[in-house]
Amino acid sequence: MTTSDRIKLLANACQTDVGVELLGPVTADMLTDWLAEELGNADVLDQFSPHGELMSRAYAPEVILHIVSGNTPHAALQSLLRGLLLGSFNIVKLPTSGLPEIINWIESLPHELRQLVECHNNLTEHQWQQSNAVVAIGSDETMAEIHGRLRPDQLFIPHGHKVSIGIVTDDFENAARLAAKDVSLYNQRGCLSPHAIYVSGDARRFAELLASEMQKFNDTSPADPLSLSEAGAVVNLRETTRFLAANEPSTALWHSQDDLAWAVIFEENPELKLSCLNRCVYVKSLPSEFSLSVLGEEANHLSTIAIHPFTLDYAETLCSLPAHRICPLGKSQEPNLFWHHDGFAPLASLVKWKDLG
Repeated sequence: MTTSDRIKLLANACQTDVGVELLGPVTADMLTDWLAEELGNADVLDQFSPHGELMSRAYAPEVILHIVSGNTPHAALQSLLRGLLLGSFNIVKLPTSGLPEIINWIESLPHELRQLVECHNNLTEHQWQQSNAVVAIGSDETMAEIHGRLRPDQLFIPHGHKVSIGIVTDDFENAARLAAKDVSLYNQRGCLSPHAIYVSGDARRFAELLASEMQKFNDTSPADPLSLSEAGAVVNLRETTRFLAANEPSTALWHSQDDLAWAVIFEENPELKLSCLNRCVYVKSLPSEFSLSVLGEEANHLSTIAIHPFTLDYAETLCSLPAHRICPLGKSQEPNLFWHHDGFAPLASLVKWKDLG
């Protein structure tokens, strides 16, 4: 099967409900352009092409092992899409909780692509050993454990612990609506989910607006049921914040009234800290010095900064921070097909080259 054949089949597969929901619009032209952008030529997986004075060809891994997380089905599907586009055989290690969206998408694939995918709840030693490349999504501890069992010749692309934030400098009403969407999607369980929104101006007023928008979003897209431990974490956060707010004017709390669906916490302290997830978000005043020294240790794990209003000039001023992606607010959970996942060029990072001449 040629690259062109795979592109046509994948483009059709991406038009399913699951594909559109998790990947956004994907066309054959977009897939072709993606390959050309990263590899220099969309046909370079099929034949040798000029590369300076050489003739070069890209070779995809024969087998890619995808170890995916249950809280990020979109990231799992993106990883699998990359492997299928390259023409590799793909082994998907499913999380304990399963990923029904991914299973449904795989089962809808045409035979030519379906035969390039296997899903497993547990991996055999043979499956570990036969994998030429391993792409993993999870905690830093999981990444270290996986890396420790791989051979030196097995390519490893880790996607460990990450956290995202938002920045609002104007247009509070629209910004609140966009922030509520970014915080609420996937119940805030993915690495692209903002844990805090930094606000230039009246941050407390923005927090009130955000609380209203969080309720509106929940009315149309209710939060998933919480486990006992998740519910306990939300209750604990609310009670701790309620106590602080009663004693410190620099803290305030808004939350859903009849359930644990969402919470907005206003704090003056600019230090970035993790929320307990499940649609609980901090709102903080934007400090004049927006740097690692001010944001604290957790900022070393920044993935995405979503800003509103978005301008390239302002986005460039944030490039000293570790985040590999700076995007418009409202798009935090919808990375472009061409994005560099955690700084990796996802297709180019997987291939190896052979040169003639």
